[in-house]
Amino acid sequence: MGTDFFYALLPEQGVLGLILLLMVLEMLRRDPRVARLAFAAVMLAGLGVLMQQLMGGFSAEPVPGEVQVDRLALLGKAVLMACSLALALGFTHASGFKFWILLASALLGGMVVLDSAGFATLFIGIELLSLPAFALMVQGQGHTPASEGAFKYLLMSSVGTALLLFGISLAYGSTGSLAIADFARVLSGSGPAQAAGLLVLCGLFVKAAVFPFHGWAPDAYAGARLPVTAVLASLVKAAVVLALLRITASVVLEATVTSLVAALGIVSIVFGNVAALGQKRLKRMLAYSSVAHAGYMIFALVDSTGSRIEDLLWYVAFYAFGTLLACAAFARLSPAREGHPDDELAALDGQFARRPLAALLLALAVLSLAGMPPFPGFFAKLFVFKSVIASGHLVAAIAAFVGSFLGLAVYLNIVLRLFRSDADPATAATRLRAEPH
Repeated sequence: MGTDFFYALLPEQGVLGLILLLMVLEMLRRDPRVARLAFAAVMLAGLGVLMQQLMGGFSAEPVPGEVQVDRLALLGKAVLMACSLALALGFTHASGFKFWILLASALLGGMVVLDSAGFATLFIGIELLSLPAFALMVQGQGHTPASEGAFKYLLMSSVGTALLLFGISLAYGSTGSLAIADFARVLSGSGPAQAAGLLVLCGLFVKAAVFPFHGWAPDAYAGARLPVTAVLASLVKAAVVLALLRITASVVLEATVTSLVAALGIVSIVFGNVAALGQKRLKRMLAYSSVAHAGYMIFALVDSTGSRIEDLLWYVAFYAFGTLLACAAFARLSPAREGHPDDELAALDGQFARRPLAALLLALAVLSLAGMPPFPGFFAKLFVFKSVIASGHLVAAIAAFVGSFLGLAVYLNIVLRLFRSDADPATAATRLRAEPH
């Protein structure tokens, strides 16, 4: 039993050990650059363990009724750890022990969510994910936009937590159990049982920035530093969506709930893409893009063919890595300047002539986010729409597909800026310095 417990939760114990190690190194005043290297090493080791467990078909229930390690948990944790490794490799300038300690804490929360067999454990994981994300937004930031964005995130996250707790309490009253496996009876029920299911879903929709629960996202993303925005848009977003997947993995939604989720997904896609069109800064554009992609992700919940787990895992992975690549490449093309924001899209004008590799990577990332073939994002959307159509929701799939075309202009604008032949990067930089902020 002890051996199974240790091996089943070995990646989580590695992350917990990393947090303790970084705390000790900070107290000893070691070189802050060591933190990123230690973080990357633990992520690599954790991924190695997860791959070994996956190939061996490993599954266990270390704490019966509360913690289980199955294929979904292993795949989800692999996605989160790979995102964290990509952050360490892509943002080499993000030094400082506190950043990596908080990032490891948020990662640990996401891993606890994926290991959850009961709502008590899932709730602890959600909060362990959310609170370090809030601290990351204000860490090292004294200016008003960051504080305002972080406050909105904290406030709306608290609302989401309250909805989640109300839903869990109603579900417990209906089923007499906190087991996630019994949640299927709640979502397929009626009256108070169905209300419990909707409250739980809405609580997670707030944290995933699904329309109309997205109000915190634009200011939170825009006020944070670019590496933190990348964390919010990739790791935190992925963990919340995977929490939705954890509790609905084997559930066929009732007709009314299906209609509501499909409608929210379509509106999120359309609103997010339209709102992103007029943005002149990357982080705010990513916030509205995140709303649109949240629509695609929850749209997969209406699937009743049994492909929901694979579809959402692919989508979350492709979206998270595309966003991380876009943020990391943008950081190379437009480094922060004293007194100026670090995410003005105008700084990209003609950058392919100056930094071709970073510009090309950014173009590939945004084209994937746009869902252009043959990039990975296209196949992620294809899998979702294919399953939704096979579930008998053709009209909803067509509406979402049409709404997705609105996002093409958002991403193609970035690509066109990079390859503009009439733009001189030096002139653009001069113009940006002269603009008031």
